[in-house]
Amino acid sequence: MILIESLKDYIEVTPQEKFIELATKIYITTDFINNDYPDYKNWYFTKQLPGIIKNERNILFARNPENKEEIIAIACLKKAKEEQKICTLYVSDNARGLGIGSAIIEESMKWLGTTKPFITFPDYKLDMFKPFIEKYAWNLTEKVYGLYKDKTEELCFNGAFNKDKKDSSKHHKKLMKALNTKN
Repeated sequence: MILIESLKDYIEVTPQEKFIELATKIYITTDFINNDYPDYKNWYFTKQLPGIIKNERNILFARNPENKEEIIAIACLKKAKEEQKICTLYVSDNARGLGIGSAIIEESMKWLGTTKPFITFPDYKLDMFKPFIEKYAWNLTEKVYGLYKDKTEELCFNGAFNKDKKDSSKHHKKLMKALNTKN
């Protein structure tokens, strides 16, 4: 059985460097996500980590049982009155197919207090997420084209993006295109 830990549990641990070390290790494990979500680094350090301290967010993670220094699964979570969201879900390639993804999702749903968390991912990752979608009966509720990257659709399950955020993103992208074509 895999142990799912909570980064939140390390906030009060002495020395506090343990929290900082783990938070940094988790970011380094997931920094490739910047390829899909260009503002990931900024979001992680300015929203996700401070949200843990404010008790609005959490990061669940699993370590490799054979090498405790290696983090093999991560779920970044947001729990607000208006939204219970799995913001980031990652299982390392060598740990897939072992039930670790299901374990971290189930612990995430417990922490969020829902079996239908809001979760999004780019359309080209649908096959990777399909087993979870079917297992937990998640419902596709929205598709947003070009939200994070041009030419991709963000698939939304069990919820929808804030309309103002989508409109703002669309207007920003249109403005950037207009500015680029005037050069």
